[in-house]
Amino acid sequence: MTLKGRIIKGIGGFYYVDAAGVLYETRARGLFRKTGITPLVGDIVEIDVISEEEHTAYLTEIDERTSCLTRPAVANVDQVLVIFACTNPPANTGLLDRFLLNMEKQEIETCIVFSKIDLLEDAPDELDKLCGIYEKTGYKVIRLSNKSEEGLDAIKDFIRGKMTVLSGPSGVGKSSLINNLVPGFDAETGDISKKLGKGKNTTRHTEFISVPGEADTFIIDTPGYSSIELLIDDENDVKYYVREFGGYNEQCRFAGCVHVAEPGCMIKDRVENGEISEQRYQSYVDIYNEIKNRRKW
Repeated sequence: MTLKGRIIKGIGGFYYVDAAGVLYETRARGLFRKTGITPLVGDIVEIDVISEEEHTAYLTEIDERTSCLTRPAVANVDQVLVIFACTNPPANTGLLDRFLLNMEKQEIETCIVFSKIDLLEDAPDELDKLCGIYEKTGYKVIRLSNKSEEGLDAIKDFIRGKMTVLSGPSGVGKSSLINNLVPGFDAETGDISKKLGKGKNTTRHTEFISVPGEADTFIIDTPGYSSIELLIDDENDVKYYVREFGGYNEQCRFAGCVHVAEPGCMIKDRVENGEISEQRYQSYVDIYNEIKNRRKW
């Protein structure tokens, strides 16, 4: 018997497919290895049932994808909710900027969530400064407390009717957010390592989750990370994926200006007058140099 369904989880070479309301444990046919195609969470697939009693099947076909993210590796998603704690651990803006570059290159709408805002109640200016840097670039920014649920309604509005990837480092509260969005799901939460000041990774696989009470609303939980590999291979292309550079990339004094060492650079002028965040600009320079040095080797 052949059924159509969606991969909602992948663990250790097994793909768990929701088909006709039944969860089947499947393995991919060898033809996928021959063609270099890897099934992804979110894929719409065809399966050949092996056992109705044991709910096992072979995965035989993958439908054409409407979207495909490389990092995190998921298919058929509409948007991304990237979550960073504003403190405990402090927001690693360099890591966030790398993630945003990858999303811009893959043309996926991204909303930034700064969690644990309840821990900065005594330092509102610090929170405003952090959020303001990204609001100024045009990104939607949500301030979230999983304890008081401040910001939760804004997140529900953003994900409603969409397939949304949840992404972010370990320990920022992704699992706590899922537990607030999907009561009874009981995603495992972890503490912050006092020794390292980093989160403990409680999500070890990518999983597709339906949000109850919201039609056609799904979230995809993904493992946390402490580093991100950039998808951009040429340092001269980085400038095209920094949102606030968009209107100025072709207006500098020299054609092909990369906004690093050239005189008469409009981007550097706007950094100096405060129109572009110095922090964001320095992050750009760091990434530019990293890719440039990588290409030398």
